[in-house]
This record gives sequence, structure tokens and C-alpha cells, in this order.
Amino acid sequence: MSTTVDIRRPSTTRSDVGLERVGGLHVLRLRGSHREMGRQHGELLRDEVRQGPIPYYRTYIEKMAGRAGVGSAMPVVWPMLSKLLTRRVIDAFPDYARESIAGLAEGAGLDEKELLEGCALPDALLWVAARLMQVKRVGPAMHHRVALGLGCTSAIAWGDATTDGKLLHARNFDYHGIDCWPKTAAVVFHEPDDGQRYLSVSAAGVLMGGITAMNEAGLSLTVHQHMFTDRTRFGGTPIGCVGDLIMRKASSLDDAEAILRAHRPIGCWTYLITDGPRREMLCWEEDPDHQKLVKRGGEDGTFGYANIYLDPELGATERALYGSYWRHNQARYARVNKLLAERFGAHDPAGMARILGDQGEGACRISEAISMVMTVGSVVFKPEDGVVWVGQGPAPTSRRDFLPFSLARGGLDPDLDTLEGPRGDADAEDAYHAYRDAYVAYLDRDDREGAARLLRRAVALQPEQPLFHMLSGLVDMARNQPEPALAAFSEALRLGHDHPERLAAFHLWRGRAQDLAGRRDEAVVDYRWALGHHADTPIREAARKNLERPYRGGRVEIDFTFGDVMAP
Repeated sequence: MSTTVDIRRPSTTRSDVGLERVGGLHVLRLRGSHREMGRQHGELLRDEVRQGPIPYYRTYIEKMAGRAGVGSAMPVVWPMLSKLLTRRVIDAFPDYARESIAGLAEGAGLDEKELLEGCALPDALLWVAARLMQVKRVGPAMHHRVALGLGCTSAIAWGDATTDGKLLHARNFDYHGIDCWPKTAAVVFHEPDDGQRYLSVSAAGVLMGGITAMNEAGLSLTVHQHMFTDRTRFGGTPIGCVGDLIMRKASSLDDAEAILRAHRPIGCWTYLITDGPRREMLCWEEDPDHQKLVKRGGEDGTFGYANIYLDPELGATERALYGSYWRHNQARYARVNKLLAERFGAHDPAGMARILGDQGEGACRISEAISMVMTVGSVVFKPEDGVVWVGQGPAPTSRRDFLPFSLARGGLDPDLDTLEGPRGDADAEDAYHAYRDAYVAYLDRDDREGAARLLRRAVALQPEQPLFHMLSGLVDMARNQPEPALAAFSEALRLGHDHPERLAAFHLWRGRAQDLAGRRDEAVVDYRWALGHHADTPIREAARKNLERPYRGGRVEIDFTFGDVMAP
């Protein structure tokens, strides 16, 4: 275990407030009013806040919209959207949240309005995605719901399912900012004047405990986002605020449920809340029109969750915008529950951490893995004991070592063992890291040449991964290099894939590379293959269009998370 270094104290505050660096994590202890704690946070992590996720998120909507195929409209759309968000989302922040953000701005020396805009990102993303689905007239995701049988992953086990009967709550936080979030990751111990003590696992500048947290009453909380549903509406409470209120005020699941019922969200979310001492859990799904209690109590011993609604009424609002996303969510949901069932009776903190680091059952490292390139935070709560193990280091954090922290101690717990992360084949791990770094180079730095070099390294280290070849070819297409793209897509096809829809995508893009290389006859063969086999609707429509007229190139917005293009 790494030793504690870099102890800091704010210039004017109580002596028990401060910052330590433990391994790859910032550990903050904050105390006082909302404004005071925000100011302490900003002063202690001044440089890190500037490099953290909140400033990054201010520009992410533009990037996301471009990736969805409307990038050319953003210069016109964004000023209007920014103004709308300022008026509708930011103005909906409760007073205590605005006080916290004002304190953060003072402590970090940053513009308060810019910080507010960054904090509005989670709800803004859902609003933008909902509008895109309405524009594109995307149909319901019903065939995916039938397959489900009813990008964060949670696993809960208690009672007979665990080795000591105590409840365990494990969670991967899969979100944007895969470079800046882990670099500024923080475990924050809050002692507010108007509530109980709690800890949150977040990053520099992420103030409140409404996403991943545990309080002194023994409640733990995680939140899941539902991206592809068009049910968003301004006027509700922004995400993060309600969960923070639960951590400060709730001492039981009854308290938590009452708080949830009293607030309407802007977007579409699921709360998983556990009561460690009573060994119970609550699964609460919601959108602006409906609130659904899906599960309450402790009669069963395990519960796994991904990012697809379980309630049929809420599930009917989900849209089949992106096949690779839905297949991945379905696979994670099935995989986490399978692992929980297989290890029933043997679950302990180390085993729960291994579930978070799972790479999937199939041969593909990307399309079915619980441990994703976007896994920027990983935790295992044992709320009855008031302890949490937190993954440290670069994404995916679920493949790293987990350090133990105690709410009672207000920091690292030396009496508990570090949980060792999974240790895979060295070349496979290095290949995945190269793929992750290519993601950062392409999306965050617009460095296509750098991304191409990194993907070539990933392919060299793990040549049996078809989606590494696919991504390499897509980056080559973005670089207007059809010949190496053609070779990459051909190799992906030679390797094949467990999902037949992927094969259709490989053929579409190889056909496009053939068109750019002046090989129209070969391109037509690929387009016809894609049309004649099982394919996602956007792939089929693109193949039909390119069969009628040759592909001439254009903007290629690559989704590195799933190794695909959402709007080809």
C-alpha cells in the first residue's frame, strides 16, 4: 500500500479539515456549512479542480453532438442550448448546491458560471440525446427488452450470499472524462453542519455525494444513467442533489424513499440504495413522468444492475438508437447476475472487486465487458462496517488495486487489506491501455495521427481482437487513408465476431474503403452482404445508400467505447 504524502491544510478553517494524497487518490476532509465545505474543496484542490471533470464537461456536449452526426449544426445550436441550460438546469439547483458551487469557485479562483455549466452536464447530456432521438425518429427498443427478459454496473450481495452475512455493494462508475477523472480522483469525507457525516467517491470539483456515497447510518448509494430515452424535461431537480440530500438526511430506506418521492428529476435515472445494518436494498427507477420502486427489502441475496430499466413501463420509453450500446448493456446485466449467482455464499470484498474487473465471457475485450474503457471509478462498500475499498489509477479503475477507507477514521484504514485488482496477460493489458490512450488522443486532443499509432500498437500486442482492427480502420478513414483501413476491416472480418451485427458493420466500412480506393465492384459486394444479413438499422440504411451511389468520404465520428460508429 502506498504511503500518505502531500498533506495540505486550507489557509483559514478548522484544524481537522485537510487533504492527503494516498496512492493515486486525493483524500479530503471537509467540515462546516455548504459554502465553507465548497471553499475548502476548492482551496485544497485548486490546481486539480482546473484539470478535473467539471471544466472538461463544459465542452463535452459539443463533442457528443458531433459524434452523433450533427456536428455541423453545433455552431448554431450550441449558443442557444447553452443559454437554455443556464436558465433551466442551473436555475433548478437548490440553494445548498448553489452555495457549495459558489464556495468552490471562491476557493479555486474560478468563474462560478463556468462551474455551474459544467455541473449541469449530466442532465444536459440526457436532454441533448432525447432531442436527437426525436429528430431521428428512432423507434422503441422493444426487441432489446425482449432479449433482456424483463455503462455503470452495480452488484449487491447480502445474507446467505456473503461469507459473513454482511451486505456488500460494489459499483463501477462508467462515464466521460476517462483521462481527467482518474487523475483527479478523490475520496471526500463530509461533515456538514446540517446533517450526518458521509463519504463520497468522486473527483476534484465534484462537490456533493449524490452519485457514489455512504453515510454514518450505514446507507450506501449509487446512481445509474439511462441515456437512450426521450423522456427528459426541464424543471426538475438536477442529478447529484437528491442523492446528496439522502446521504445527509436519511437513516433508513424509508427516509431515502420519502426523499426520492418528493423530487422529480430532469432526466432518467436509477438509484440503488442499501441499508447495511438492516441488510436491505432499494432499487428506484425514474424519469420526469414516472417513479417506480422496482425492488425493496432483503428477501433475496443478490442483485445486479446495468443501464437498462427493469420496469416495463419505463422500459417502453427506451429507444433503439444504437445497437452496440444495447447489446453491451444486456451482456453486462446478464454477466453480473450470472457471477453473483455462481459465487453465491462465497462473496467477500475481494470477490466483489473481481466482478467489477470482469472482462466478459466472449473473446471480444470490448463488447461484453463489465470493466470498460470508461470505468473511471470503482468501489466496494461494506456499509454495516462503514468501510469502502476504492480503485485507484488510470481507467479502467476496476482492474487496479482497491485501497480501504473508513468513515469512522476519516481516511485510510490500515487495519484492512488492500484488494488486489485482476492480473491479466501482460500483452493484453498493454494492448487495452494503448486502446484507452488512443481514445483520449482522438476525442480529447483531436490527435488522429497519435490515435492511429496507438491503435497499431494495440493491434500488434493483441492481433486477435477484431474491434481493435475495426477502430484502427475507422481512424484511418478519418485520416483519409483508405488502403490501411481496407486492410484493417478485412482482418476484422477474417477474425469474425460473436455478434452478427458487427460483421455487417465491418462489411459496410470495408465497402466504403473500397469506394475511396476506386474499387467500386468490390465495394458493391460488401454493401450487398451487409444488406443481406442481420444488421442494425443504421448500418442497413447506410449500405443501401452507398449501394445506390459510391461513398465519397466525410466526417467519421468514432465511438471508442464500443468500437463502432453510432451514426454511420
